[in-house]
Amino acid sequence: MRGRPMRWTAWRIPGWKDDERLRDFYQWAFLPDLIDDMAGRKAYVNDGSEHAQRLRTSLEYLLEQQPADADTWYSITGYSFSSEGELYGYLLEVYDYFYGTRAEPPFAPAP
Repeated sequence: MRGRPMRWTAWRIPGWKDDERLRDFYQWAFLPDLIDDMAGRKAYVNDGSEHAQRLRTSLEYLLEQQPADADTWYSITGYSFSSEGELYGYLLEVYDYFYGTRAEPPFAPAP
């Protein structure tokens, strides 16, 4: 008899178990009251530190694998997206703002 497939958890994000600051970033940066302040985080995520590299790697993992459903994302961050498409569309905008050519910080869709 086969068991149920293991549900994805944030512990699979690269660096999650090794870097408390990475966990703090996701748990604080995406809170409903703080999510639209990505401009205040841009220098922090690009400071050249090992932590900043872990953050970039974690975002790349999330965008490439798209492992979290909207409910799991809510359990990690407290922010509710209506669908996985909305979640990953927003994360792509965040990534492009932090590391790409997007000039303005993104605004999260209303929960």
